[in-house]
Amino acid sequence: AWSVQENSSVYRLLVILRPPPGHAFSTDSTEQPPAGCVRVALECLCSGEQLLGQMCFLHVSGGQLPRDQHWYLLDTLCTGSYLDVEKVACWVQMLVASAWLLLPHSRHCQLAALPSSKSCSFQLTGTSGMQIRLEMALAVQQ
Repeated sequence: AWSVQENSSVYRLLVILRPPPGHAFSTDSTEQPPAGCVRVALECLCSGEQLLGQMCFLHVSGGQLPRDQHWYLLDTLCTGSYLDVEKVACWVQMLVASAWLLLPHSRHCQLAALPSSKSCSFQLTGTSGMQIRLEMALAVQQ
């Protein structure tokens, strides 16, 4: 969605987060998590691991993730077995800010992360004074 006003525009984006290979997101569990919590669990890849060249962490390693892989993101984005909204929002903001610097437009527009602990909002300000606000809603797909 977007809206345009005199000297500014607002774009609202829905960003679907996907779990890393060998993991799944779920909102239902035997435990009662707080409302809105998303559980991250290991997922069996045994049937497809030969074709995809992936290792099934659930069975091969007894559920232990190798420390030399990029699975450290789970430690970065989760508290316990659940996605941490504040950690995910902070990570996305850092990722977008880093990627912005690599784009040619970064020389003509300044990107600023707007303060928020539970969502991702950015403001682009062009040399002409034009402002664009980006609001990213993060969601997971089960």
